[in-house]
Amino acid sequence: MIDSLDPAGGPAAALAVLRAADWSRYDPARDTAPLRDTLAALERAHGVTEAHRFATTRVRAAGAVLRHPDVHRGEVNGYALSPCGRYLAIGSHTGEDYDAGGVLQIFEVPAGRCVNVIDGIAGGVGFPDYTRSLQWSADGARIALEFSTNATGVWDPFGADREPIAQAFFFAGGRPAGMALAPDGRRALVYGGGSPFMWQVIVSMEQGQVSGPPDGEELGPEPLKFTGPLPGGYEDDWGEEPELLLRRIHWSRDGRRIYGELRGGWIVCLDAEERKVDWILETGADHDGDPPEWSLGERLLAYQRDGKLIIADAATGRTLSEHPTPDEAEFLRWGPDDRLAVVTSDRVTIFVGTTGERLHDLDVRVHRAHPRGWDPLPWAWSPDGRRAALVDDAGRVELWELGGRPERLRVIDGLYRETGEQLPLFGLEWTPDDVLVMVGGESLRFVRASTGEIIGDFAFDHEPDAPRPDERDGEDSFPEATPEAALEATLALDADTWAAAFEDGTVIVPPGREDDLSRLLAWTIDRRVAWPAHWGDLTVLTG
Repeated sequence: MIDSLDPAGGPAAALAVLRAADWSRYDPARDTAPLRDTLAALERAHGVTEAHRFATTRVRAAGAVLRHPDVHRGEVNGYALSPCGRYLAIGSHTGEDYDAGGVLQIFEVPAGRCVNVIDGIAGGVGFPDYTRSLQWSADGARIALEFSTNATGVWDPFGADREPIAQAFFFAGGRPAGMALAPDGRRALVYGGGSPFMWQVIVSMEQGQVSGPPDGEELGPEPLKFTGPLPGGYEDDWGEEPELLLRRIHWSRDGRRIYGELRGGWIVCLDAEERKVDWILETGADHDGDPPEWSLGERLLAYQRDGKLIIADAATGRTLSEHPTPDEAEFLRWGPDDRLAVVTSDRVTIFVGTTGERLHDLDVRVHRAHPRGWDPLPWAWSPDGRRAALVDDAGRVELWELGGRPERLRVIDGLYRETGEQLPLFGLEWTPDDVLVMVGGESLRFVRASTGEIIGDFAFDHEPDAPRPDERDGEDSFPEATPEAALEATLALDADTWAAAFEDGTVIVPPGREDDLSRLLAWTIDRRVAWPAHWGDLTVLTG
């Protein structure tokens, strides 16, 4: 729509192009991000101009609403990067008010801003010390959540409905039983409790509800059960009714297999089409040991056994190579071109998974990880596999060149400052847009990997002592900005200061703090694309 817009032409030329554009052809999903990037280049050269304000007026007319990021009441339990790498989903528990539910929050990574919030998810999202509670479909159109401890549901990540499109519930235990979403987003492996051979079943996630015994009412299509026999003679040891229950489950990208672990140190591969166990591997790893990891293309599997790193064929479980490791790994992390980082307490070793070649040994202490209980890991590969980022034992983020001779390129601040006490866990993701994402339980930061520029920085644990602006005599004094608005307008600017931001663009902020708004707020279009709030159309009230 604006192919002729060139920031090098200057503000007057940009404004002329925007005024002459046919805005009836404006497609928010297609046009907003390219237009935003072009105007961002114009801003770097000339500041905010009339062209920015004019474009903002047009974007607002297309239905943009104002969003703020301060929406979590409980600690973040998990996250998941979309398959395209453009969106980050974060899920949190309920906080003190259980009935208020939990929150699913979506950030647009290149912009470093919150674009959608689904509040009031029953029982909260995920659970402390459990992983993979958020999983995207392959096309990014659906996201599955473990919620209310034992239920599994599928939502539109860019929708508004707090109720899931589809959900499954069978068991009211005190801890999640694990789930895996199929790539099509319309099936899931969940706890079903219907077979003595395997407790988990495949259920429909098309729409509606599927439930059944032991704790649910029988509703929806009948779940699909797995049957024996077990391969490799395991039936002789485990019997015909082994009551398998997989942990850390994920569905393969081609939809044919489901991978997971059994307590006691076993890796299991299921045939999703035949609903049988394909193969089983014994690792001997306890529940606190480093878990097995599948390569990005899911051709290879890496795990440790008896002091060795083992690379196996992910399709068959057959061992391809074995490599001595001097120390037990804290975790493993695959990168592009089948590169594998083996992270121990005091070094990182880089292997080529396909050949077993040992490329590099880095004498660096990496921050602790909890791969079985916390999704983010303190290591991330760059999209091209030639660089990597790590969190060191002091909580700083180091960027390394690993394409040739290893070289530390840059050290930047991490999420937390060293205080003499144990640093909280936080992990990293490096996205295709060259954005480094730092994810912690109470903090989130987006950094341009090439420059170190912070493009988004958020703390979710602020609770200023000052009276909240939305309460007067104990009552909520803020009306909803629109009849559809379901999100609280109040937000914390920092640990000491409250503000308020409404969907219609009205903002209440203490005098002198107006400039802080641009680092937190954004106009959002279609609940999926962010637009800088400081480019115009805000109604700022101080007081």
